[in-house]
Amino acid sequence: MNAMRPLLGTYVRISVRGAPTEICATAVNAAFDAIARVQQRMSAFEPASDLGRIRHLAHREPVTVHPWTQEVLLLAQSLHAQSDGLFDPGVAPQLAQWGLLPRPANGAAASSITQLTLQDGQVRSAGPCHLDLGGIAKGFAVDRAIEALQAHGITCASVNAGGDLRVIGPEPEPIYLRQSHSAPPVLAGLLQDGACATSAIHFSQQWHAGQTISALVHPQRRQAVQSPDSFSVIAPLCAVADALTKVLALARQTTLPCFAHFGAQAFITPGL
Repeated sequence: MNAMRPLLGTYVRISVRGAPTEICATAVNAAFDAIARVQQRMSAFEPASDLGRIRHLAHREPVTVHPWTQEVLLLAQSLHAQSDGLFDPGVAPQLAQWGLLPRPANGAAASSITQLTLQDGQVRSAGPCHLDLGGIAKGFAVDRAIEALQAHGITCASVNAGGDLRVIGPEPEPIYLRQSHSAPPVLAGLLQDGACATSAIHFSQQWHAGQTISALVHPQRRQAVQSPDSFSVIAPLCAVADALTKVLALARQTTLPCFAHFGAQAFITPGL
């Protein structure tokens, strides 16, 4: 069974094999529901999301968040530490300044994931904090979709959210990468029982106030990545692969210690 729905700012495709049609249909619906819940709780565009409430309230009072949100925030802090700060959802103010995210009322120009303290489902912030989890939550949503499929007895499936891919079972899934916005995707290899994510500027790059910008931003320099290359990471979890593509795009080194720490492999595909 194959199904596709618009979610996470892209099209999510779920393929399920080796089970009766009725079970597949129920499992696929549950997987899409899991993705929708992640989107609802971690969207930077929704003031009522966990992320929106952290932005508005966490510097004044504790904010109770869903366990999934806490899990993503803790993973983001770990990734920040292991990457020497190259992964940081605190780039949101720069994205907002460029018009790629809503501009918050409280500014929060110096935002960083390190401002947050998390304990028992509550989040506090040392100051106004504007975060964007788009660089990790999409992969996390893919992982939760796989978990939902497995909970319904599915053992062979794939979930692909705009290039964030995770596969379970013995059947490998092809990995297709784009080398430019206009060129057709090329086959980069096969993925079996694992996750792969790719980041590139092909679709987010644009002209703004006399400069070229993109959604890939260096958290310390607040400068956009300009490289036409594609940055891909294979890892056990899609959330990890998703986040580490940003580290790879900034460092342009495939042998950083953080990749080994998370059991990941990185590769760069030259752009045209």
